[in-house]
Amino acid sequence: MWFKNLRLYRLTEQWTISAEELNEKLAEFCFNPCGNLDPMRYGFEPPLGRHGSEFVHVTNGYIMVCAKKQEKILPGGVIKEQLEEKVQAIKDAESRPVGRKERDTLKDEIIFSLLPRAFTRSSLDYAYIAPQEGLIVVNSSSAKRAEDLLSKLREALGSLRCLPIAPKNIPTQVMTHWLRESEAPHQFALGEEVELQAAKDGRVVRCKKQDLTASEIRNHLESGMHVSKIALVWKESISCIIDDQVAVKRLKFEDVISDKANERNPESKAEQFDADFAIMAMELKNFITALLAAFGGEAERE
Repeated sequence: MWFKNLRLYRLTEQWTISAEELNEKLAEFCFNPCGNLDPMRYGFEPPLGRHGSEFVHVTNGYIMVCAKKQEKILPGGVIKEQLEEKVQAIKDAESRPVGRKERDTLKDEIIFSLLPRAFTRSSLDYAYIAPQEGLIVVNSSSAKRAEDLLSKLREALGSLRCLPIAPKNIPTQVMTHWLRESEAPHQFALGEEVELQAAKDGRVVRCKKQDLTASEIRNHLESGMHVSKIALVWKESISCIIDDQVAVKRLKFEDVISDKANERNPESKAEQFDADFAIMAMELKNFITALLAAFGGEAERE
């Protein structure tokens, strides 16, 4: 359950929905498996999975939700092969070309015929609402998947006013300054990975397991490149990659943090989930505060 990625959204109005009310609203948009002709289904699932029945899990005021996506797997190669066979059959039988519109119709018919026999693939998207901090934290490396979850939450609630976190200072300039000065912001240390980009010609340089203060990297900066991603370590307890949207990727909690949850001696999956969530949310509260401060705080909203 420990988050591996963070996408941060600022609530632009006070959160006033109780956990009980939220649970009822999410239940109306619960996940149902794909039917024979459904290419995809998306809905809410209990965060505890088969170990729970509630659609929210609350710990210390933090509210965890989970959405499940199930989609049919239709290999593009199979569709293409059947389409070409149908097109060739028409050409042979009627001695005429097959136009784009007719090809699209044939493709739709093929997909329709294959859906009932297709395998399914499922995935879970977790997020928690932090009313006291005015944040929604989504465990996703993809902006689209995060927005999918928020859209479903907005559909269930009727309204959800939130915006992606916008830092006061331009992230690429801030991160480039850290690298150029070989000095991370307060409470942070530079990691061993960086991605550099050149605005003029689109060049990209990726360095892994490297000393980021090395002269070779400095030479890239002198040639006009800027930082688009950089590895940071926070208080020797959380390591991650920060990108130019201030999205947090490859988030890793060191043992010193996860051990705190185990100290509670949980006796069930539900208790373990609760302990992990409580510790994670507490640590991320301080981490997110420090991260935003490192970029000069948040930009003022109009």
